[in-house]
Amino acid sequence: MRREFLTPSNILSLIRAVLVVPFALLMLSSLPSARIWGAVIIVLGALTDRYDGILARKYGQETEWGRILDPLADKLAIAAIALVLLALGDIPLWYVLALLARDALIFAGGMVIKIRSGVVLPSHPVGKVAVGIIALALFLLVVGGPSLPATILIWASVLFLLLSLGLYAARFVQEMKKAPA
Repeated sequence: MRREFLTPSNILSLIRAVLVVPFALLMLSSLPSARIWGAVIIVLGALTDRYDGILARKYGQETEWGRILDPLADKLAIAAIALVLLALGDIPLWYVLALLARDALIFAGGMVIKIRSGVVLPSHPVGKVAVGIIALALFLLVVGGPSLPATILIWASVLFLLLSLGLYAARFVQEMKKAPA
């Protein structure tokens, strides 16, 4: 596993993280087209997420940094979108707290494993599904505000949040048993 930082795929992850600033500024502005531009930024962020992994695998640029930057950029983007939607009154506080708590726990657990054993664990497939459902729900909220489809996706994402958190917790315990004390 390479340790390089500035690979094209890592740069795409960094761009995704930086996109939260114009997203928040636009969405919280009084521009009539703010939601449209917010949706455009989300699509750009999704494209960086799609292509950072493709580039890394295609050109053999999978790095330890990438395993940290990619999910961190995802977590920052999800958190920023959720916090903006909370500020706009489009999403309940409990849901934002659930998203932030889950992501903080998973990130902290991953860092503990990295420090204790030197291993950076890849994302779990169920966690990727959870993030996908969350992203779709948040995208629908950005585009059109609260709606029945967005509410259904929020509740579906809660199920996947709980399932993925349980799976990450089990993997954490398993890795900690293997790690040197």
